[in-house]
Amino acid sequence: MTTPQHRPREQARRRGASRARQVSLSETLDRVLYKGAVVTGDLIISVADVELVYISLNALVASVDTVRDWAQDSRKLSEAPAARGEVRAP
Repeated sequence: MTTPQHRPREQARRRGASRARQVSLSETLDRVLYKGAVVTGDLIISVADVELVYISLNALVASVDTVRDWAQDSRKLSEAPAARGEVRAP
């Protein structure tokens, strides 16, 4: 059950959700580069059910700073067991 003080907030949220927000291309690109995105896909060119060309696409789209942060975080995670004296299997 909602209290009277929360009703205006909920109504404003519903109005905002119904309005479409326009986002510029540069803002979208900035978000993708900041968070990173993985693009995967397959392209098959065939003639008479004979596959002539098969292309598998795996691409990572991110800024250099984002990838550098990921690398630092992964190094910290991989070094954590060694710091605790645990031995990792090869």
